[in-house]
Amino acid sequence: MKWKNIVSKAPWQGGIYERLIGLTKNPLKRAIGRKYLAERELVTLIAEVEGIFNARPLTYVNFDDCVIIRPTDFILPNTSLHLPMIKDDDTQEEFIPHRLDTKERLVKYWESTLKTLDIFWEIFRTEYLTSLREHTQREITSPKGAQKRTPRKGEIALLNESGIPRGMWKLLRIKGVKIDKDGQVMNVQVETPTGKLLDRPINVLYPLEVNNDEDHLELNSKESTKVLEIEQDTGKLQEPIAM
Repeated sequence: MKWKNIVSKAPWQGGIYERLIGLTKNPLKRAIGRKYLAERELVTLIAEVEGIFNARPLTYVNFDDCVIIRPTDFILPNTSLHLPMIKDDDTQEEFIPHRLDTKERLVKYWESTLKTLDIFWEIFRTEYLTSLREHTQREITSPKGAQKRTPRKGEIALLNESGIPRGMWKLLRIKGVKIDKDGQVMNVQVETPTGKLLDRPINVLYPLEVNNDEDHLELNSKESTKVLEIEQDTGKLQEPIAM
């Protein structure tokens, strides 16, 4: 292994991994809070956090068959990296770690680790999805600065809804967009991998971390900013508008 250091006081030179570190460290600190963790509990927690991060969807192979590519698939394809779920419990006990020498203590620490992971998952998912949206907006540039992009027909996106199990991601295909009377795109019609059609607001949809090369080029092309004619019928599906 050969280490290559960046210049001191220049963290932006390691932008890729610095972003990943921040997305892991900040939610982890907030999830642990003021609790004291036993060494084995901390090791288990770190391993699970690593599993959650390496199971995030980078892009998709086949939407209809729910085939996605995750970082872990380059080493262990189709591997599950998560501990099982437990029932929700609003009480979160703070404790000082003891020796794990009895069944009751083992179960207690195991359940505590799962609770901490669930907290980490909610924080990490929110911050990760926000970073995806910010990254996409930075890529779309114009003479007047950054632009917002509306979802496009045929695009695969991540859905952010409450109740999604830890470590799971919900992918949808955009079938069309709905234009309101002011010409703004507020809602879209999406299709699940099972073929079910749903209406969802655009603020719960997020782009994948890795898009098609053609999509990337289109987003950065000035010709892609042409606006299609808007129909005032708010309920009619039509082609998305590049804003």
